[in-house]
Amino acid sequence: MCIVLSHSEPGGHAENEDALEIRRHPQGGSCWIISIADGQGGQAGGAEATRLACRTVIEVVASLPATRATSSRTWIDALRRADEAVRADRDAGYTTLIGFAVRDGQIVGASNGDSALWVAGDEGEVLDLTEGQARNPPIGSGGAAITPFAAKLAGPWMVLGMTDGVWKYVGREGVRAAMAECRGQALLDALLARARLPRGGGLQDDFTAVLLQESVGSRMS
Repeated sequence: MCIVLSHSEPGGHAENEDALEIRRHPQGGSCWIISIADGQGGQAGGAEATRLACRTVIEVVASLPATRATSSRTWIDALRRADEAVRADRDAGYTTLIGFAVRDGQIVGASNGDSALWVAGDEGEVLDLTEGQARNPPIGSGGAAITPFAAKLAGPWMVLGMTDGVWKYVGREGVRAAMAECRGQALLDALLARARLPRGGGLQDDFTAVLLQESVGSRMS
């Protein structure tokens, strides 16, 4: 059984320029397809870019058989489609983007930018699947650098997707520590608490995180 939790909150301004799409694949109930994006700071049209990019990626993958969701080529093509869609929208700026599927004990996807996707397995090791991604050219440029990734999931596993408003202000070691100490909603709560300013409790940047985890004692089918 796979549990999916998320939290998204604006930081320091009224509009949240992060975007997140979470969906079960319509042709495979055990297949989750996810996209997460963060508008490029200091640029106009960030919110429009993130929403369009996330929506496009999910619509592309959802239109294909669920078996193709665990193909790296599927996600490379989906992110290219998102890159083209954002570039063609006059109101959209640039954005980071991660798109991925969790199915049958594996995770497969592709990314661009500085949002992050981490996996923790049964031995406690935390793997950064987006470590080798390129930030530029960004999604919306029409020539975005897209990097695929894939990994086996050894249960009880956790998959944590996050924008830089999480890992930058919690700190990479802080994220690792939280993943070692917590699961489920407690993990999201711990990350949010660590990201908040000590005085006033505000956030310095938009905070978006999505957590998928295997229930203890179960295996995905």
